[in-house]
Amino acid sequence: MLMKGGMIDLEHVEPIDFIIDDMLSPGLSMLAADPKIGKSWFSLLMCLCVSQGRKFLGYNTHKCNVLYLALEDSDNRMKSRIKRIFEGDKLPDTFNYCIEINDLSSGFIEQMELVCQSMSDLRLIVVDTLQCIRGQYNNKDGGAYGYDYKKMNKLKSFAKKHNLAILLIHHTSKMDNPNDPFFSISGTRGLTGALDLMMVIKKENVSDKQAKLYIRGCDVDNDAFVIEMQDCRWAKVGTLEEMQERDTLRQYQNNPIVRAVNKALEESGQWRGRMTELIEFAERNGIHINFTPQQLSKEINSLEYQLRMIDGIEHGTVGNGKGSSPHVFKKCKQ
Repeated sequence: MLMKGGMIDLEHVEPIDFIIDDMLSPGLSMLAADPKIGKSWFSLLMCLCVSQGRKFLGYNTHKCNVLYLALEDSDNRMKSRIKRIFEGDKLPDTFNYCIEINDLSSGFIEQMELVCQSMSDLRLIVVDTLQCIRGQYNNKDGGAYGYDYKKMNKLKSFAKKHNLAILLIHHTSKMDNPNDPFFSISGTRGLTGALDLMMVIKKENVSDKQAKLYIRGCDVDNDAFVIEMQDCRWAKVGTLEEMQERDTLRQYQNNPIVRAVNKALEESGQWRGRMTELIEFAERNGIHINFTPQQLSKEINSLEYQLRMIDGIEHGTVGNGKGSSPHVFKKCKQ
């Protein structure tokens, strides 16, 4: 429908009907990560939380019917996983799962239409994994890109028609771009071109408990934060900025120079001496400083701001400030 500028009422904009506030809204979404990172635990926890109206990663959810398509799992494995992370005595009727479904070339949409007819208030469908329903393309589809884009748009239209969210669980590839975590999503750009929301989980090592979750979408702010697996349940630890600040503080506090300076100020709150004396003092107290006096002087100059802001320590020199000149450290009153 053509909308003329004079007909558009900017004062009345309908609020977004989130399933998970500020995270997941109706439309087509994707969560991608390397194999064995914990994608299935993530998506299963999401479904259980939404089906009960419980918070997910600290975000409010709106209780509704959910359908989890666990297409790579057996019925026994599903029950085992649910038992490990479910909080409650009995599963709610709003939680539903299925381990078999047709692919996109063989009636997936038609099956989902029947599900929507039989299940009122279905707002979330998780497909674990996309590859299980992707199907095979042929030359008539315009190649892999054309096939992917066509099928993704069918899913998107279905989600829009029923005002629900479809979350596709997918893999990342070995191709990577340090400046764009979404670049690693496996497959053609036809897969991602129709998406309303993309989420990527990244780990430095598969065995790490913590991972980074990146979010980019049409209805949400781009976000990135650290999540951690705790007893098979993902939990939000903090934003990337918060974690970087913690790492910076930890590195500062573990710095042998900082430890030596703080040790020297313990008794009187003031210390004066040459860099050779500070190195010797540190060694006597079990702190090894692997710098020459000249190098140490430069390192301390670079630490001046942190010493003042974090520990309230003022630093100065007497003379020309070289390694052989006396340095003065003084604890300031807070």
